[in-house]
Amino acid sequence: MIDRASDTLQHTAFFDVLGGMSEADPEWSATTAGLTVLRLVDGWLTEGSRAAQASVRGIQAVRAAIDAIPDEQLSRPILSAIVDAIEGASMPDIRPLAPRLMAYGRCLDHEAKFALAIDVYETTLGHLPSSLEPDTALDAHMRLAHCFRVVGRFDDAAASYAEGKRIAQAANDTAKMLHARVGEGTLAVARGNLPLAQSILDEVIAAATTQGFNDIQAIALHGRAFVANARSQYEDGARFAYDALRYTHNLRGRDRILIDLSTSLTYLGALDAARDALLVVAATGEEQYARWMAAVNLMEVGALQMNEPLVERYRRELANETLPPYLHSGYYFYSAVGYHAFGKFREAEQALARAGELAEQHGLNQLLFQVEELRTKVRQGLAAERRAAAREEVYAVRDIAAAVAEMRQLAGV
Repeated sequence: MIDRASDTLQHTAFFDVLGGMSEADPEWSATTAGLTVLRLVDGWLTEGSRAAQASVRGIQAVRAAIDAIPDEQLSRPILSAIVDAIEGASMPDIRPLAPRLMAYGRCLDHEAKFALAIDVYETTLGHLPSSLEPDTALDAHMRLAHCFRVVGRFDDAAASYAEGKRIAQAANDTAKMLHARVGEGTLAVARGNLPLAQSILDEVIAAATTQGFNDIQAIALHGRAFVANARSQYEDGARFAYDALRYTHNLRGRDRILIDLSTSLTYLGALDAARDALLVVAATGEEQYARWMAAVNLMEVGALQMNEPLVERYRRELANETLPPYLHSGYYFYSAVGYHAFGKFREAEQALARAGELAEQHGLNQLLFQVEELRTKVRQGLAAERRAAAREEVYAVRDIAAAVAEMRQLAGV
């Protein structure tokens, strides 16, 4: 039994998640073990080695909690490595723990457990002066900012990006400073300031191209594709995304780019190509968040193609998932789009009501507008329209469509 009162205001995210579970929940053991390890870390770093041997913070108790995690869960070896580092250290020191804590945060981050990931990143930074390990501190701030942005905590995200940029400037690390600047551009998009976002990202693309920072160039090009899509410049969006793919060498980056590329292709009317891109991510995506987003977008593409089995497949897959706010509201909206496409007006009204509630709750104003627009059509009994595309628009991105089709074939989906 873990006593919450003994850790007032510490690791509340873990307690909150556990409070919504029973011990029979598949995630109970992993979440409990994560909390126990973080308490051990806190005690060891602040109170010394004696604390590590006492009460629930004892090494044996922590090992027992980790041993209860199913073997297939990625967090098990990571948490064991944190305890190994504590046992192998001659004195309390954050430095051998920091990379392992970051690995645990990324594990949670990739599984879309953003509140828990935020807790881990903040724990790491709380014990790690940026002057001691600037690279790790910068990485933690960037991941923390990303998680804050995803859950809609924009002010916290801005502060974390700013601190990351300050650390990079102090270390005279131009590439990482530009990376933090991309984060600020991405945050400007989330806040709806597209002119500022475009200005920041164009500045970064130019600097990264001049200095040969291909990874940064890829990230900024991807951001630029998102801005182009938001401004209804879909062919430009497709080109920016396709260029970003050429400079991207990791699966997480590839997945996110393919999702935004699919948006451009959808609005251009190249629906088969959009579906190909999303199927690759839904089946092979490295991050849970990316797989969820691909599934939500496949509901939209399925509705536009009047493909009811495709819509229903992903609607059912997502029905019991705990989605973050943006995707949760989008799930209900595209459920409504699907119901409308197939003439199920009552179900569409119900889904729109839930989408509107969530959009209003989380300040998603653009989605609120879309909800009201579709609600008007549903109440008037208007049939859904397929998205029409000029033949020349599809022809203009034929090379991209062919490349995405080949990716799907190689992925075997």
